[in-house]
Amino acid sequence: MKHKNIAMKVKKKLLRTYDYIEKFTGNVLDMDEVEPDVCNQMEGKLEAKNCSTADILIQNALIFHKDGDEKKDLVISDNRISMLGEPKSLDHFAGPDTKIIDACGNSVLPGFTDSHLHLSVAADRLHSCDLEGVKTEDQFKTSLADYIASNPEMDTYYAFGLNYFNPPIIKAESCRKDLDALVADKPLLVFAHDLHTCWANSKAIETAGLLHEMPPYPELIESLHLTHSVVLGEDHIPSGEFREPEVYFFVSGPVAAKYPRSLEQQMDDIEHVCKKLTSYGITGVHRMGLAQPSQDISFLLLILELHHQDRLPIRVSTSCSSIADSHMLFDVYQGFLVRKALAKARRNELSAEELHDCLIELLDDSGQVRHRVVQKILEEKGENSKHETVNKFHAVSEFVHRITHSLFVHPHLKRDNPYKQSQGLKTGFPGHNLRCDTIKIFMDGVIEKDTAYRLDIEPEEGIPEFGQEKLDMAVEFADSLGMQVAAHAIGNGSVKSVLDAITRTRVKNRSLDEKRGHPVPHRIEHIEMCDHEDIGRFGAESVIASMQPLHERPPETLWHELVPKTNWNSAFAWKKFMKSGSKLVFGSDWPIVTCDVLKGIRHAVRRKPWTVGGANQALSLEEAIDTYTAHAAETEYSQNIKGAVKQDMLADLVILSDDIRKITEKDDPEIQVMTTICDGKIVYQSSWDT
Repeated sequence: MKHKNIAMKVKKKLLRTYDYIEKFTGNVLDMDEVEPDVCNQMEGKLEAKNCSTADILIQNALIFHKDGDEKKDLVISDNRISMLGEPKSLDHFAGPDTKIIDACGNSVLPGFTDSHLHLSVAADRLHSCDLEGVKTEDQFKTSLADYIASNPEMDTYYAFGLNYFNPPIIKAESCRKDLDALVADKPLLVFAHDLHTCWANSKAIETAGLLHEMPPYPELIESLHLTHSVVLGEDHIPSGEFREPEVYFFVSGPVAAKYPRSLEQQMDDIEHVCKKLTSYGITGVHRMGLAQPSQDISFLLLILELHHQDRLPIRVSTSCSSIADSHMLFDVYQGFLVRKALAKARRNELSAEELHDCLIELLDDSGQVRHRVVQKILEEKGENSKHETVNKFHAVSEFVHRITHSLFVHPHLKRDNPYKQSQGLKTGFPGHNLRCDTIKIFMDGVIEKDTAYRLDIEPEEGIPEFGQEKLDMAVEFADSLGMQVAAHAIGNGSVKSVLDAITRTRVKNRSLDEKRGHPVPHRIEHIEMCDHEDIGRFGAESVIASMQPLHERPPETLWHELVPKTNWNSAFAWKKFMKSGSKLVFGSDWPIVTCDVLKGIRHAVRRKPWTVGGANQALSLEEAIDTYTAHAAETEYSQNIKGAVKQDMLADLVILSDDIRKITEKDDPEIQVMTTICDGKIVYQSSWDT
C-alpha cells in the first residue's frame, strides 16, 4: 500500500488501539493516558489583533438583542470581527481593497449552524428524482415516469423524499412489482423522506442477490435480529420494502458498488450542497453518520481535500458511527483516534500528507476489522460441513466487507496521496473549520414504521439496537475518551435508555469531569417522544436536546394516528427542554426536510398547541435564534469563538433583507438571506444584492 510507511510512523505517535480497548473492558480508563487537549476541547478566546485596514466593512447593521436592537458598523479583518462601533465611526478602516456592505438597517446575526444533517445523502439527492411534494399514487407514478424518461442514459435510478401516508403510496406487500411497472430493466430505489425505509424494484433486489425465498435470511440480518425489517410478499420473496438503513444497505450497497461515483464526483457534489447551505445563511453544520464507520472516515478525507483546495465554504463538525455489535468499542476508539490525529495536525505535529496517510490507515482498519474476526473464526473452526453456520456467517461478512470496501475504502487506497506534491493545495490544518468530536449511534427507527422504541408498545426483536448493557459500555467508554455521543432516539423508551446510560456514566466518571473542568456534552437526537419525568433530566445531566423544528406537524399525520394523545404534551417538547435547563439545538435533518433556517425559526416561534388546552411548546424569537447560533456553538466547544456578534469572535455572519423580528408577523414574510460570511469571506450574496 502506497500510504503504509508514513501511516505506520504516524500511528506510533497515537495511542495504542486494540490492547487499549481490551484494557477498558471492565475497567475505567486511566485519564492520565489521554492527553488533556484531546479530552477537553473547549476553544479558548481568540488572541486579539490590531487592525489597520478592514477586509470587509459592514455598515448600518441591526444587531439583535432580546431587550432591543442597536445599529452598529462592523470591521472584519483576517477571519474575525475586529471591531464594532457606532455608524460611520469606523469608516477610516476602509482601504482601497475593502469590501463595503451596507446592511441598510437590516438584521445582522451570527452565522447559522444546522446541528443535524446528512451531507452525503444531500449530495446523493443531486442526481435523483425529488418526491418531496408527492401526495398521491398518481403523482408518484407520474413524477418517477417523467424522471426515468428524461434520463435514459442512467444505469440506475434513485428517488428521495417520499412521505408516509395512510394508506401508503407504495404498498409494502406488492412494492417491487409495482415499481417494476415503472422500470424493470434497471435498478430503482425509492427512499422515504426520513431515510428509514427503502423501496426497491426487482432488478435492484436481484443485483443485491436477494431475489429468493426467505427464510433463510442473510445471516447478519438474522444475527442482529432485524428480520422483521425485511417485508416478504406472498411468495416469501422480499416484497421490496426494507426498513432501516442497516437493513436496506443489503440492497442499496450492492447497487451503489456496481454503479459508483468517483471521489472527484463526490467532492463536486459535496461542494455543491455546501454552497447551497450558504444561501440559507448557514456557516456551520453538524454532519451525522449513518451507521457506516468507513463512510465517516471516507467523508472526512473528502472534506479535508475540499478545504485544501479552497472549495469548502462552511465549517463542518462531523461524526464517526458506532454499530451495535461486538465491535462497537472499536468504532468508538476509531473515532477517538480520528480526533487525536486532527488534534495533532491542528498543533502542526502532523503535516497534511501525514494526516492523510494516518486517516487512510484508520479507514483501512475500519473497513476490515469485523471481517478479520470472522476470518479468524473460520480458520480456527475449519471450512467444512460441520461448521455450516460459521461458513454462512463468513459468506455474509465477505459480502458486507466487499461492498463497504468497494464504496468507501478502495477508492482512497488506490490513489496517490494528494498532498505529496502539494500541487496548489494548502499544507496546514483547516483551523476552526473542521472538527470530529462525536460518536453517532442509532437506538431505534421511526414512529411511522413501528421501529421506534416506545414504552407503550412491546418492542420487536432488535429494538432498541443498543441493549442497556451495551449502551452503558459504549457511552462510558466514549465519555472516558472525551468523545461526545449523539444518539438517534425517536421513541420515549430510547430516550429514557440513553439518559439512564448518561446518568450512570456521570457517576462513574465524576473524577474525570473534574479534571476536564466540564462534563462531556452528550446529545440525544430527535426526541419526538419523551416521558414527562425524563424532560427534567436533560438539564440535570447536561444533555443536549438536538431537535428539528420542521419535523413537527399539526395533528393530521400518520405520526399522530400512531401515538396516543396522552403522549402529545411531551412530544417535540422544545419549550419544556429549555425550561429544564437543557441546551436546545436545532437542525433540519436535511435532506429529509428543508435546511431553510428562517423557516425553522418562524415555525418554532409560531407553533400552536395540538389540542385546546394543550402544551404550548413555541419558543421566543431569542430562544429560536440561540438554537441555531449560541447553543450550537456550545455543543462543539466553540462558544468562546463563535455564535455571537462580538468583537474578536470569528467572522461568521448572516445579513438579512429586513428586521428578523418581522419573521413572526405573518405566514410568509419576505425576509431573505442577503449575504453570508464565513471565516471572514463572503461565501454567498443574493442575486438582487450583487
